[in-house]
Amino acid sequence: MDIRFLISVTVFSLSLGACGYKKQEASNTSRAAIYDAWDARYVYEMQTRRMIPLHQGREVGRIWGRDEKGKINYASYARSDDKVVEDLYAIHTNRLDRIRDKKWENAKSERINFVKNQLDVLEEEENAPLIEVPIEDEEEEFLPPAFMPQGIDINSGDNMPTETTQEAAPPGFLFAPLP
Repeated sequence: MDIRFLISVTVFSLSLGACGYKKQEASNTSRAAIYDAWDARYVYEMQTRRMIPLHQGREVGRIWGRDEKGKINYASYARSDDKVVEDLYAIHTNRLDRIRDKKWENAKSERINFVKNQLDVLEEEENAPLIEVPIEDEEEEFLPPAFMPQGIDINSGDNMPTETTQEAAPPGFLFAPLP
């Protein structure tokens, strides 16, 4: 019982001490740091290609830079007490790397599953019994009838008028002019 009581008293005193510390830290600043970042004006540095927010001569807020192609290659967040709090570019690239790795792993597992399914299908086809299908000889193939023009009598040469152009044509010529 003594150990439990001692632990509970210790936890209670630490929690009260932590609350008192936060109140003191918050009361020391009269204005939130984010307001300085909101009120900051940006200055462009040509050498580093960076946009730097300045408020009362101090860097406050998000700083970013771009390379020659326009891609962001630098990003950070500076507090009002001239300390860089976070390297936002590293956080961003880590997040993109995690997303890219997750997509890669998903695509990889899908490819592996697809190949496994294809191998299973091939194995089933190899193990399936062979079914013999008799091939019937088709003696009666379908051929369309030969095209013969209707209404032209090929064998009658007596109905044809005698002209000099028709005399040169052989008898029974298919493309002779009609009478």
